[in-house]
Amino acid sequence: MTKPPGRVRVARVTRAHGLRGEVAVELLGGGLDRLPEGTEVFLDGAPRVIREPRPAGGHLLCRLSGVEDRTAALGLVGGYLEVPIDSVRPLPKGEYFHFQLVGLRVVDERGVDRGVVADVQPYPANDVLVVSGTEGESLVPAIRAAVLNVDLEAGRLTVAGPFLEPWDDEG
Repeated sequence: MTKPPGRVRVARVTRAHGLRGEVAVELLGGGLDRLPEGTEVFLDGAPRVIREPRPAGGHLLCRLSGVEDRTAALGLVGGYLEVPIDSVRPLPKGEYFHFQLVGLRVVDERGVDRGVVADVQPYPANDVLVVSGTEGESLVPAIRAAVLNVDLEAGRLTVAGPFLEPWDDEG
């Protein structure tokens, strides 16, 4: 299991909006009210403050302190908003932050070591675990049928074997 980071990603800047330095951000979990006015975040290591947040089409539009025009906002596209680890919201039982999963050993239901969680990629339907093993990389949907157990204390994640098999599009 990897060491918890000092900060956790909570949103990604997807585009500039308008001419006054607003940005659209995609939240990485939680509701659109997760980043209220005055929230302190970090972007590329620089401290920022959320200003004038409002929902818009599944994204959050907001201004960030120190960003005054469209040119500056364009420079932030693709960056992640982060908050200190001690300020993250508690998760319900059975839910995990990405940083908690990256680095876990992956075993199948027989206990055979199949690799390690190298990354977690967010997708609209569900997150996808990138499992790096001796036979290459597997993409495992983060759904109950695929992920059978998460044991953070043991540093292990159990995945149903068929989800770890190489893809064969010829057969």
